[in-house]
Amino acid sequence: MKMYSKGIRILIGMVSIVCVVGGVMVFAKSMTNESHTNSPYYPKNEHGQTFSSDEEATSVDMLPDLIHAGSVNGIKGYLLKKDFLGKPGDVPLYDVDGKTVIGSFHISAKNMNYPKNKNGQTYGSSADATETEPELISAIGVDGTAGYVLKKDLDGEQPKTPEKALAIQNSRPPGGYDIPLYDVDGKTVIGVFHIGGN
Repeated sequence: MKMYSKGIRILIGMVSIVCVVGGVMVFAKSMTNESHTNSPYYPKNEHGQTFSSDEEATSVDMLPDLIHAGSVNGIKGYLLKKDFLGKPGDVPLYDVDGKTVIGSFHISAKNMNYPKNKNGQTYGSSADATETEPELISAIGVDGTAGYVLKKDLDGEQPKTPEKALAIQNSRPPGGYDIPLYDVDGKTVIGVFHIGGN
């Protein structure tokens, strides 16, 4: 009877070790997958520049140095990151080497592809937007802090009738009002942005 009991204890001990080791392996695998999604791996050209499409990037910091934008005569064309993020207009389209110009590409405001923060909100400047604005619009707070305001806070309540519009206008304080200024995460309040007034 004692021999049987000792065998069960050894067996239970082995099962516990396997469970613990298995749990650590699953945890390590899940951390590996998470880090892969947070920082995509991009191939590099002979000059050390990363290149790919912008689809894997979840923020401006994660964009590759060269962003795929189309093809010219069967040759893949890439935009420099600074051109991709710059103002609308014609910019050079490069071969994968990042040096040889193979054509040009027109960046227009309507096809702006705003980056997204970790919460899935788009963010950026609305200065060049003609059709859609990002959910988080870059702004400078009352104390000079650079941050973002929520588009819905900036737009305020949208009236459905002229009477409601007039009521909203009349209810606003003559000196304007404040809305929160956020960090790029859209959650952390880092200051105040003032709307209206003098």
